[in-house]
Amino acid sequence: MQFKSILFVVCQVIAVMALERGGAPVFTAKKVYHTIIDQSPYLVDRTTTIVWTESASISGSSLPTAAPTPTIVY
Repeated sequence: MQFKSILFVVCQVIAVMALERGGAPVFTAKKVYHTIIDQSPYLVDRTTTIVWTESASISGSSLPTAAPTPTIVY
């Protein structure tokens, strides 16, 4: 009987931990910059919104990882 209770509690703890993990947090940044245009009011504000998520994994890169080759100049 006690084994079943312990097993039940362990299963509940695992289920709660899986629910709390959820998705990665989403961050948003807005960049406002001044732009000159050829119509009135001539100086306007433009915005760019960047959205990204935080994650612990590192995505693959297409950049070479080998050491650079030396260049000899005469």
